[in-house]
Amino acid sequence: MGLRERWKAFWEGDVQDLEPARKLDLHSGFNVRELGGYAVDGGETRYRRFLRSGGLDMLSQQDQRRLHAYGVRLVVDLRGNHEVEVARDKLGEMRDVRCLHVPVFDLDMSDPKLERGNDEGSYFTLGYLTMLGNHDAMGRIFSFFATAAEDECVLFHCAAGMDRTGMVAMLVLGLAGASRDRIVADYCYSFASQREVDRMVYGGEQSDRRELLLRHEAITTSYDRLVSAYGSVREYLLQCGVTNEELDRVRAHLVR
Repeated sequence: MGLRERWKAFWEGDVQDLEPARKLDLHSGFNVRELGGYAVDGGETRYRRFLRSGGLDMLSQQDQRRLHAYGVRLVVDLRGNHEVEVARDKLGEMRDVRCLHVPVFDLDMSDPKLERGNDEGSYFTLGYLTMLGNHDAMGRIFSFFATAAEDECVLFHCAAGMDRTGMVAMLVLGLAGASRDRIVADYCYSFASQREVDRMVYGGEQSDRRELLLRHEAITTSYDRLVSAYGSVREYLLQCGVTNEELDRVRAHLVR
């Protein structure tokens, strides 16, 4: 069983208590989740506006139709070039779905503002800071997000819907005005049950799941480093080349 298959089995097993409105029930997809229903500064995030997901290369025709009926018309594929070549994105083959492929690991990914600090041993943190250093990729992604029409849902994904997808979700929720805890919890739902994540993030309980602890450290360090360096997610995205007008459109698309 490959890495993605193991994560798929985990998602379908341990991560089953996610509230029904947040987890889309697809037979051939996994880790397909809503960013709607979260309290943010000035309102709440809307459903059917942004979805985060694992790979779409194994989607059945039935699940393609389900996502299309859900409103998905924009798809951003965050995978590398080779991944796309060997496992094409099936949803992107639908006639009226607009697609953007942005391999977040394939371009120059150095950003002196996002120094590694004392967490050199954290593979996940280093990888996330590297992704955030890819300003060109993040700028292209959010400029594409800004083209969504009012009734269109945007779906972004990588292979497992956890790391590359997790970083983009962090930025989307950060732009929307979600709290740090909300952003951290949303990311961690890919690695443990909602009950366990919420007890740790909101209740301060210590988890005995090493994977969850490592992931929690990675997302909090990455988010804190970005805010420390740029002041806010919005300021970071401006430095990535996204205009204020585009960022306003992205936020308005998600927040009511």
